[in-house]
Amino acid sequence: MTLAQKNARFSYNNYLDASTVETSGNQSGYPASNLFHAIRSKLWKAANLYEIHEKNCKIYINGTTYTVDTGSYTFAQLKTKIETACASQGLTLSQGSGDRIVISFAADKTLNISNQTDAIWFTLGFLGTTDRTGSILSADERRYNTGAWIKVDLGMPQDVDFAALLAPAGEVFNCDTATIRLQGNNLDIWQDDIPVDQEFEVSGEGAFFSGTVEQPCRFWRIYIDDRTNNAIQAAVGFMGSSVIPVNTNIATGFTRSREDTSIKLVSESGSFYIDRRPKVLSLSSISVQLLKDDELMELEELFYDLGIEKPFFLSIDPKKQVSQNLRQMTHYVAVTSPLQLQHVLRGYYNLSVELREVV
Repeated sequence: MTLAQKNARFSYNNYLDASTVETSGNQSGYPASNLFHAIRSKLWKAANLYEIHEKNCKIYINGTTYTVDTGSYTFAQLKTKIETACASQGLTLSQGSGDRIVISFAADKTLNISNQTDAIWFTLGFLGTTDRTGSILSADERRYNTGAWIKVDLGMPQDVDFAALLAPAGEVFNCDTATIRLQGNNLDIWQDDIPVDQEFEVSGEGAFFSGTVEQPCRFWRIYIDDRTNNAIQAAVGFMGSSVIPVNTNIATGFTRSREDTSIKLVSESGSFYIDRRPKVLSLSSISVQLLKDDELMELEELFYDLGIEKPFFLSIDPKKQVSQNLRQMTHYVAVTSPLQLQHVLRGYYNLSVELREVV
């Protein structure tokens, strides 16, 4: 690991904002463009869809193979596709107790779950590898989707060194038990041999990636594997590149403070009334010392382009050298003070700035 990989990352070049974004599907009124909207309270909500491809399109019943047409379907559409493919078996697909998928027949039949070759079993929530016989067969886990994804085509291979998903300010990230992955490929193919496939760190505050990607790719996507969640959503999405000082880093001595912006009023009788508002994080005395030449120009141009209105991600400790997790030192912020450059020696400058969390 090089020193630069450990240094703070100023992440503002969001490929989601600069490219045409595709998703697995959006709920009406909650488009992917909300992920990089200036208002953090706007949401992207994923549609609950089942993606059927060549690796999960086979159904094995009584030793016979049936193939479901590939495509992306709602549950009602998937039900029609499966029942049509297995019409000779009289199969009926439904949702039963706990929203688990149920396969029904007029008489006892055997689901050959032991045959996992390109099988649909996991997609429907049937776990394990033991065959099951009966007329009413219920899945082991509920399934609302096959996951959700957000994808960009950059036109040419480029690096990604930071990615994140956030909930609205003051709310819990509702995909906090999901497996979320950063995936990259030079072909728009996502079933086999993905060159870049790395996992986010997920918590109640959001999902963060600040790893090291060895290969630039043309196609990038954030894949959210949360099949038992029927409300996959996020308020902020980022996937892109960062400015990373190579020869210096954020100096020690900065201050993190969290202000409760709620308003407290007192009635004539002495009763308290609280107008609850977000608790906002502020970062003061942020200083990057002994900047020179290209690094000085790069950071100065970054803050010039951002101004006070454009938010960005600051990952102070991307490799968790002194923090327990990424969320502790990774913040979605905007500038609140003039950029100050203090001349130190010859071509060296110290940069100072004040930041505030975006809500």
